[in-house]
Amino acid sequence: MKTISFINMKGGVGKTTSVVEVATILATRHNKKVLVIDLDPQTNATLSFITLEEWEKVKDTATIADVLGMNRGASSRDDEFDIKNAIIKNAGNIKNLDLIPSHLELTFLDLDIASRTARESVLKNQFEKSNLDYDFVIIDCPPNLTLAPQNALMISDYIIVPVVPEMFPAIGLPLLINRVKKLKRDLRDCKVEFLGAVFTKVDVRYSVHNQQMNALRQNGLIPCFTTIIKQLAGINKAVAENKPATIKFPNEQVVEAYSNFVKEMLNKI
Repeated sequence: MKTISFINMKGGVGKTTSVVEVATILATRHNKKVLVIDLDPQTNATLSFITLEEWEKVKDTATIADVLGMNRGASSRDDEFDIKNAIIKNAGNIKNLDLIPSHLELTFLDLDIASRTARESVLKNQFEKSNLDYDFVIIDCPPNLTLAPQNALMISDYIIVPVVPEMFPAIGLPLLINRVKKLKRDLRDCKVEFLGAVFTKVDVRYSVHNQQMNALRQNGLIPCFTTIIKQLAGINKAVAENKPATIKFPNEQVVEAYSNFVKEMLNKI
């Protein structure tokens, strides 16, 4: 089982889209058993696979908030919660793709579990006792390195960083790299490595995009994938229908780009 966290300190870089499409392509085109974990309180990855009505049915009893033992008033969960109870099988009727949905209250995770010992390893402990059987676990992280992404990185083999090749989204990359290095020094069990950066929302007609891609490839901070994901409309149309573009618009250029990216990712792994 390989676990990959998608993370960037900057929002709006196509992180969730990358998680959704990569996971769907692994399941549908490579016949891999995939678990998606939505750790972002915005729940966008969750609602790319299931409807709001489906999420409403589980949001108070079986989400990643329960897995992490958040203290949510009358719905308080303890360490005995079984991670398997939060897994939605074949999410969105996609064979081989399971989902642990997010919850809006993840925003308060740091407050709720701040006093717990080994609070960065809650998810790791859940994994170790669960014997989950997947080829890939794909994690959508929020744009920070607070306790939720720290829990993700403790179980991750790799980090993939979606980057829009513009000045401000790229500025956060050195910060992320330095923070991950510090996390690994502080938490000896954290063995995660950067698999690479993938350029997203690219407009090759825009000279700044080409300049930034060349600069990031040359500075050696992090390996960069060859495949680029252009700014295309198919994604937005699919999100509006609670479906991955891979399922809803399989012939769109953006799906082909993500398919090539997944092949490159598998070769690197």
